[in-house]
Amino acid sequence: MKQVLLIGDSIRMGYCEAVKEALKEQAEVIFPSENCMSSQHIMTRLIYWSKLCRKDDVAVVHLNCGQWDCAHFNRSPEPLTSLAEYRKNLHAIVWMLRSFFPNAKIMLATSTPMNPAYPENINPRTTEEIMEYNQIIKEVAQQEGLPVNQLFDGCKDWGEEFYLDYCHLTEEGYRQLAKKVTKAVFAYI
Repeated sequence: MKQVLLIGDSIRMGYCEAVKEALKEQAEVIFPSENCMSSQHIMTRLIYWSKLCRKDDVAVVHLNCGQWDCAHFNRSPEPLTSLAEYRKNLHAIVWMLRSFFPNAKIMLATSTPMNPAYPENINPRTTEEIMEYNQIIKEVAQQEGLPVNQLFDGCKDWGEEFYLDYCHLTEEGYRQLAKKVTKAVFAYI
């Protein structure tokens, strides 16, 4: 059976089980049990997560990261990852994924927006910042010849009823994202 690898932050953690269930007849869906966090973290851990899969059987890798990268940890004036670093990291991650999984279609996903009604938190970021990082995702995908799963567009008009906190979603929110991920991945299985 073909395999699908889902890499991503806590937003991915919210939809991965539903994607696994939805695709159980078509592919074995695999994902790290841990939060994949930022692009830097993904670069350092990807070799370990790649061992969760059978190299030649991976048909699709769906990657989403950006929430951590644009966050201003402990209210720092600068985000964790600058836009230039983020671009460089995404290109490096794509290169790694291609070397680990030569038969896989790699898909980049945009990050989801922030809760429009939630007050600022200790590691703030704004939807406008996420949009800047998403633009980098789109540019890297175009340069690398990769499809983009527009998760942001699927929920940009959601109100606070879809959120648990500043960025994490309710069960219904994750269910909607899972449908979008399943459809995007299914096209390449």
